[in-house]
Amino acid sequence: MLGTVARRLARFVAVLVIGGLLGAALVRFAPGFGTDERMLDARLSNASIQAIARERSDGSNVVSYYLGYLGRLAKGDLGESVSLGRPVRELLAERASTSLRSVSAGFFSAWAAALGLVLLLEWLGFRPLRMAASLSAGALLCVPAAVVAIACFYFSGPPALAIAAILFPRIFRYAQNLARHAAEAQHVFAAHAFGESRGRIFWLHVVAPVAPELIALAGVSVSMAIGAAIPVEALCDSPGVGQLVWQAALARDLPVIVNVTLLITALTLAANLAADVARGARGHAE
Repeated sequence: MLGTVARRLARFVAVLVIGGLLGAALVRFAPGFGTDERMLDARLSNASIQAIARERSDGSNVVSYYLGYLGRLAKGDLGESVSLGRPVRELLAERASTSLRSVSAGFFSAWAAALGLVLLLEWLGFRPLRMAASLSAGALLCVPAAVVAIACFYFSGPPALAIAAILFPRIFRYAQNLARHAAEAQHVFAAHAFGESRGRIFWLHVVAPVAPELIALAGVSVSMAIGAAIPVEALCDSPGVGQLVWQAALARDLPVIVNVTLLITALTLAANLAADVARGARGHAE
């Protein structure tokens, strides 16, 4: 048991460090890195332009920059935003609560709506209604996240509603497929033949067997919710971390991008680890 925990923690740290390095590399090699709009100002002298260029070239060597960043991170220093001129710690602290509210509300709303609809459709057993719901969810799945965010902004909806609309079809279709597969199993038909009650069959032979897969999906959907928050907050003008990431990406703000990449990676890994632990605990209980 201790060996398994140690391996998972080691993998957690390794993926976290590699994820941050890849994020820094993507920003470093993206077109326009090292440039600044201020350099286009004709009123600036050559010395001022060169000073701005030196300021923006801090991350030219991504490996040395990242190693230095990790050293500062160990001391609690997250660095300073190049584009905003403020400590990254302050920017994240100001915006984290807004993103947390939007992501958590959207996440739980999507799960409640998806599971509630799947359970209702399976309980009713009306095939045309199931097909209509599946087609509607498939159509919503094809709508880009940006379009959902713009529609939410146009109708003055909260960002959490857009995040829920993005997550809902993904959760619903997966959960519906699991429920359909469980309901069509041979032992379910045998239970009906032996005269077991419909409610007992539904909860013990349809709902209970798909719980481990739903727990795994819950861990994955955390990262989907966080990813959806970036375009949603940017387009809905919500002052959260997602909007900060969008602004930092446009400005090639390496300190902000690296910190947020590590934060998102840590949250995703923690959610997946919690899902694995929950699945394992349920398996031992059975």
